[in-house]
Amino acid sequence: MKYKEAKALVASTDGLSVDEFYQYHELMPAAAYYYESLFPNNFLSIEELDRPADFHSKLAGYMALIDNPATGEREVLNYIKNNEAYFIIASMLKKGFDFGHHEAYLFKEFALPPSFKADYVVVGKNSGGYEFIFVELESVYGQITNGDGTLGTCFRAGIKQIEDWDTYIEANFQTINLLFEQAKMPGTYLPQEFHKLDKSRIHYAVVAGKRSDFNDKTRRIQRKARDERKIHLLHYDNLVDTANSLIKEGNY
Repeated sequence: MKYKEAKALVASTDGLSVDEFYQYHELMPAAAYYYESLFPNNFLSIEELDRPADFHSKLAGYMALIDNPATGEREVLNYIKNNEAYFIIASMLKKGFDFGHHEAYLFKEFALPPSFKADYVVVGKNSGGYEFIFVELESVYGQITNGDGTLGTCFRAGIKQIEDWDTYIEANFQTINLLFEQAKMPGTYLPQEFHKLDKSRIHYAVVAGKRSDFNDKTRRIQRKARDERKIHLLHYDNLVDTANSLIKEGNY
């Protein structure tokens, strides 16, 4: 019954108001979201965020992990996978990205065959359609930045990886389209954004180091990379902040 009410609400208007949008989400059963989503196995359900204690527990484990100087990117990847804590990565949508609040998906170990693989790809939708973030994790500790705040070898390696991805995506977007075709819900059609390359919809993120590795000069470099190259340079503490915001607000 609630499912029919939700569908009737959408059918009654050309666009939902903010209040109607939240009413729609309250009416929709959780199972219906998965069934009707474009990529059911990769769907990030906001309904699950109604269990804040569970998410806070997973976030606490992540925080303890990144505070351990022996932790590297592999340990972070394993923790997120083993605890199904993908919301931590997807929460970066809360930092400088204006999409994902309509729908959000996460793909782990996203192949760019034959030579590359993104640690994660986050796909989000807003009123303008779908956009993509290709994510590279680098070391939590190590040569993150130099003494003067310039980028160290960890960030530079991550940026080099992204430059390779960007070249690959420009030449092989149809291959990426096929990967999304394989993951989509049978019987559905991928929107135009998945078929035709629009570089304005492609974003990149490198995660490395801790908050203490960033100074004023690093943050200037960070802003320039974001504004001029659409490369977001994040530290692992940023994901603590964004994950807390996600849990509090209940929506990507």
